[in-house]
Amino acid sequence: MIFCIVALILFSVLGLFSAAYRDLAKEAFKCMTFTLTFRPCETKFDEKLQATIVASVFARSPALAGGINRHFQLISTLFSVLFFASMIYSGIVLYNYAVYGNCNGPQGGVCFFDQVLGKPSAPLLVPFQPGVGPVRGNGSATLIEVGCFSCPYTRAVQPSLVQFLSKHPDIQLEFRMMPILAHNDSFISAQAAYCAGEQGKFWPMHDNLFDDLNHSRGNLEAMASGLSLDAANFSECLTSSRSSDYVNKEENAARAAGVYGTPTFFFNNQSLVSPQSEGEFEKFVYGKDILSQIWDMIKQAETGIDELVFGKPPAPPPQYACTEPPS
Repeated sequence: MIFCIVALILFSVLGLFSAAYRDLAKEAFKCMTFTLTFRPCETKFDEKLQATIVASVFARSPALAGGINRHFQLISTLFSVLFFASMIYSGIVLYNYAVYGNCNGPQGGVCFFDQVLGKPSAPLLVPFQPGVGPVRGNGSATLIEVGCFSCPYTRAVQPSLVQFLSKHPDIQLEFRMMPILAHNDSFISAQAAYCAGEQGKFWPMHDNLFDDLNHSRGNLEAMASGLSLDAANFSECLTSSRSSDYVNKEENAARAAGVYGTPTFFFNNQSLVSPQSEGEFEKFVYGKDILSQIWDMIKQAETGIDELVFGKPPAPPPQYACTEPPS
């Protein structure tokens, strides 16, 4: 049955280009119809196709032809599985392109359709390497977060991130700054974190900046006072070129890596934009088992098929990351 369906699809497509395949497509259709109505397939389509393939291979390699003849059912089953897997993958690619404008989904990257249509691809992220920014924890592996203290999405991800890190002491967090200038006080809040770091209080200031939405200079100085920082040194640092140079350098590094929104995470040369749950961190860092991957592919393909069949317009991609408005 499955083999007849695969053959019907394959020969129907080939029949568009050559009449030689149309008779085979008709036989495959008859065979599928008989099977669906619980009648024996009188056309013996599968046997004819097996004989044709074996005869074609025999002219080149009798031994290989014998192997194909003995294991034809197994080979046809494997071929059918690969065929349907490729169909699912193609559906996912088409869905991603319809919804996100890119074959790879929200992560972006090189896309075949972009090359054909002359459309520039979304930027491919260049992995950040650990060992530059401040680190929380003592794990043997490093999860890098590129964030903006004034970004609501960076703020929203913190509880899930804290839960994940608390359960996995083998993972340490490194924070890299990318102020989104569309947000008020994003740059000076990054400077405040740097200046607190000069006095050994980066992470307490980091937490305060996400807890308190008021990032005016006066409130930043109040936060510093609450952390028992030296007020004069902190105030001087906020207006110094060393803090602005550091933040500018961080922002330039993020843009050079192709980061287009916050928060973006990097782990072992992989990137993830704005995860929404502790489970997403689990999958990102520790990977998915093969059944989970297959299930995700099927569910994503089902969504794309529903939209095509029932005529639903593709939903706009959810915005879970802060980005700069187009210039």
